Amino acid sequence: MLVFVMYDIVDTPTRTSLVKKLKHYGLHRIQKSIFCGFLSIDERLNLASEFDFFMSSERDSIILIPTCESCVDSILIEGNLDLPKKSLYEFL
Repeated sequence: MLVFVMYDIVDTPTRTSLVKKLKHYGLHRIQKSIFCGFLSIDERLNLASEFDFFMSSERDSIILIPTCESCVDSILIEGNLDLPKKSLYEFL
């Protein structure tokens, strides 16, 4: 399922750690604090279970939004941005 992860993390080293974690899960940065990519339900749950580790202040927040396949086609994009496409190899 296509997921979006958005964050607002005040502490730079903590924010950098979160970015590395998101990339480890294969997510791609599409804006400064927004990543997206395809994750299984287990991957989503594992990633979400790690969010507390990255919360370094009361002002911090992390949002994970799963997007169903039919909803992906309804996403409107203005500007130079391409969302990741699900590979046929992911079904094998």
